[in-house]
Amino acid sequence: MSSSLYQAFRVDGGPTQYAENRTPVTADVLEVGLVFAIAILAFSFLVILPGVRGMQRLYFAVMVFFSIFVMATIMVSTFGMEWEKAEVHTKVQYKAFIAEEMDGTVGVKIGLRAVNITLKGSGKGALENEEINYNERFHYGQDGQGRIGFGPYASLINREFRAAQFRGLPYPILWVAEYFTLDGEDIRWHRSYRLAGYYTLIMLWTAFPLWIITNILFCMFIRYGAYFMMLTGGVMLLGNALFHFLRFGPVLAVPMGSATLVFHYGWCFWLNLAVGSVTLVLGAAILFLDLRFPDVTSTFFSVGSDPDEYYTVKKSLTRGLAPTTVSLLAISEEVAEMSEQKSDSTIARPHSGRPTSGLAVFQKPRRKIMAESDIPV
Repeated sequence: MSSSLYQAFRVDGGPTQYAENRTPVTADVLEVGLVFAIAILAFSFLVILPGVRGMQRLYFAVMVFFSIFVMATIMVSTFGMEWEKAEVHTKVQYKAFIAEEMDGTVGVKIGLRAVNITLKGSGKGALENEEINYNERFHYGQDGQGRIGFGPYASLINREFRAAQFRGLPYPILWVAEYFTLDGEDIRWHRSYRLAGYYTLIMLWTAFPLWIITNILFCMFIRYGAYFMMLTGGVMLLGNALFHFLRFGPVLAVPMGSATLVFHYGWCFWLNLAVGSVTLVLGAAILFLDLRFPDVTSTFFSVGSDPDEYYTVKKSLTRGLAPTTVSLLAISEEVAEMSEQKSDSTIARPHSGRPTSGLAVFQKPRRKIMAESDIPV
C-alpha cells in the first residue's frame, strides 16, 4: 500500500511530473519594471525632502520631480508599445478545422521595435471549453529589411510569423501579422514602421543624455541649462515628427470579420509630444527670466550668475592713468566688493532668501555698466 501511495504522477519510477500550466500575459514586464524604477527614484528624493529648509524645499521638489517625470517619459516612450493602436470586437473564425466562430476582441499595439497582437474572447459548441486569451509580439528587427520570403535570411518578423504558423496560433493573430510580412507595391507596412521606429529611437536616445546634461548645467550655469532644456524638448518633438512623416504608403486598415481595425496614435505618442512641448516652452521661459530677472532664477535654482557676464566701461578714458590700467583697477575693486557682499549674505544671513550654496561666492557678478565718474583716477 505504501509503495502504491508514492507512485502517483510518476512514470517508470521517475520524478513526479505535472502538466504544463500556461498562463496569458497580463502586463508588459519591461514597462512595469521601468515604472517601479522611476517610482523608487522619486520616493528616494521624497524621503530627503524634509531636510531642505524654507522655500527651497518647494523649489527643490518642483525641480526634482519634474526632472524625474521627463526622464520617465523618455524611457517609457522608448520601450512603450502604444505609439499606434487599434481594437475591435467582432466574430471571426478561431482556428483551422473548427467551423464555429468565436466572439472576442482583437487588439493591436504598434511600438518602435515590435507589434503586439492580443486576442481575448469566448466561443460556443466546440469552443465552449476553450480558453481564448492570447498575447503575441512580433519584432521588426533592426538588422535590415531582409530577403523576401520566410527563410533564414528573411526579416525577423517574417521568421517569427512562420514560427507562429507552426505553433498553430489563432487565425485573427496570423491575419494581422501577415500584413507586416509583405514587402511589395504599396504593401510595405513593415518597412514603413521599422524605419519610423528606428529613427524615432535615435531621437529619444539622444534626448536622454541631453536631459542628463541639462540637470547638471542647472546646478552650475542657469542659462546653459535653459539652452539644453530647449534642445531636449526639440529633439523629443523631432522624434514625433519623424514617426509621423517617415511612414509612407496607404493607411493601415485590417478587416476583421464584420469590422475593421483602424489605427490611431496611442498614449506614448501623445505623452512624448506633450512633455516635449512643455520642456521646450519651459526652457525658453527660464532663459527669458534669467535674462530679465536674474535674481528670480538665482533664488529658485540656488545658483549664482553665469560666468560669461562681465563689466563694461561706458566711455573711454583719456586722462590720468592709462585706460587699460584704470579699467583693471575699477573692475578689480568692484569684483572684490561684490564678492565680499556675497560672502556676507551667504554665511551671515542664510535665511535671507538668497542662494545659500558656497559655490555662489565664486560666481562672477552680473553685467554692470560703470559711468566715467565712478572710475578712480
